Amino acid sequence: MKKIALSVLVFLLAICIWQYALLQYVLVQLAGQLSLIYHTQPMEEVIKDKNFPKEEKEKLLLIADIKQFAVDELGFQYNENYTTFYDQHNQPLMYVVSACPKYSMQEHEWHFPIAGSFTYKGFFRRDMADEEVSTRKKEGLDVYLGTASGWSTLGWLKDPVLSGMLNKSKGELTELIIHELTHSFKYDKNNVTFNENLATFVGQKGALNFISKRYGSSSTEIKAYEARLHDNQLFDEHMTTGYYELDSLYNSFDGSTSEKDKSRMKQSLIDEIIASIKQLDLRNNNRYNFIFEKKNKINNAWFASFKRYHTFQIEFERSLNAKGGNLRKWLKTTDFSQFSRE
Repeated sequence: MKKIALSVLVFLLAICIWQYALLQYVLVQLAGQLSLIYHTQPMEEVIKDKNFPKEEKEKLLLIADIKQFAVDELGFQYNENYTTFYDQHNQPLMYVVSACPKYSMQEHEWHFPIAGSFTYKGFFRRDMADEEVSTRKKEGLDVYLGTASGWSTLGWLKDPVLSGMLNKSKGELTELIIHELTHSFKYDKNNVTFNENLATFVGQKGALNFISKRYGSSSTEIKAYEARLHDNQLFDEHMTTGYYELDSLYNSFDGSTSEKDKSRMKQSLIDEIIASIKQLDLRNNNRYNFIFEKKNKINNAWFASFKRYHTFQIEFERSLNAKGGNLRKWLKTTDFSQFSRE
């Protein structure tokens, strides 16, 4: 018996050594998530706080109504998400790293036990995110580092409302909450593109329905959200098209294409895609000016994020219209396996 126990112990120790980096990452992420939850406050306490800004209190109350809408109108199961509040103190909480080869749009994948495979990796600590960026760059990959305004633990933990969420407009806040709740409603392991596309689609359609129903179809709230959505969709479609243009360019390279020519043609196409943003029929022509300021950071990994969130939007739209436009019915009766998988 002692020999068996010793063998098991040695085996587990070997696994820990072999997977030390993964184990360290998981433990740090778990500590970050638990710390976040430990420092949350019940929503009721925040709303009763006389020093908490009135406008932000209204948005906390709005979130409760959005959740109820998701249950009543979309058929989601009620859960305890977004019943607590966490103050970020104007600091990012989650850093997200994604990567692609220099001349390919095939996204780098990170693999995790139980959770599956992901085309991005999140970090609560900036130093660890920077280390991951450095590691992937040394491998010759295009790397993009961004931040997350929200995320879902898929019901494993009680996701809080983050203070940064309250900086969003009513329409954007509604979209974000429904987006994250969709992950708990429908999640396909190892299929990030499907999961994010579905959450994006349901988040936008659900927000349109909620804002219109709550404030009226001619309200300033719905008009503001529709204008934002119009611009976002044009921009996202433009960047998704750019993704496929880059993919086509890389597929045209052969053994005779020099590294210098590859680099030149890649940068020329990226510059052209970015410059042509100014030709989009936007409601707010200044909405994406920040893109030009971060132009030197835009690479394959940046473009891949648009494909991750917007590949199936047209297919989803057609499928929804075929079922009469009823979002709840569509979510309940659609066989989502019909959609392309990664």
